[in-house]
Amino acid sequence: MGFNAVADAALEACPGCGALLPVSPAPSHRYIGASGACWDIYTSLHLGGEPPMQPGPLLELMVDAYAAQHPGVPGPQAIQSVAVHLLALHGVLEKGLPPAQALWVRQRALRGARHDRFVWLDPPDFSGGPNVAAIANAPDPASRTALAERWIHSVWSAWAAQHEAAVAHWYEAFVLPERLA
Repeated sequence: MGFNAVADAALEACPGCGALLPVSPAPSHRYIGASGACWDIYTSLHLGGEPPMQPGPLLELMVDAYAAQHPGVPGPQAIQSVAVHLLALHGVLEKGLPPAQALWVRQRALRGARHDRFVWLDPPDFSGGPNVAAIANAPDPASRTALAERWIHSVWSAWAAQHEAAVAHWYEAFVLPERLA
């Protein structure tokens, strides 16, 4: 089962990852900036297990990588979503937390949340890089998992190149155990 574009289908670029995908009437998420086709691939792959993947230690971060790669447009929900997902990536990939603690990081980042806690960070350009369509098109579960783990690292690396200091500051202020913001 692949998600390859049909040669005659009209294509559109996903506004988040830049993947060229068939124009789709599928609904998208209300503040994650993805095309309907890209959102459909993500939900099928990550939430529905189609096509199947092999278990991998970083797969719990797929939601974080996807949300960070598809930041949407500036607005309170999009700003908070990107920040929280970047914090989870930072906690696991930079601070060495086990991937199973990503949920804990997300929850800690939101305790006592105020809408002005985080600010919009200009997103990097993700066009041409790994994305969920490429993962879904990989030939077998092991290849899909390996590509997903590279994708997770690449999404964090792209953000960290521009905004690692801001995310590290948020982590210190809003995630670390005894800190209340």
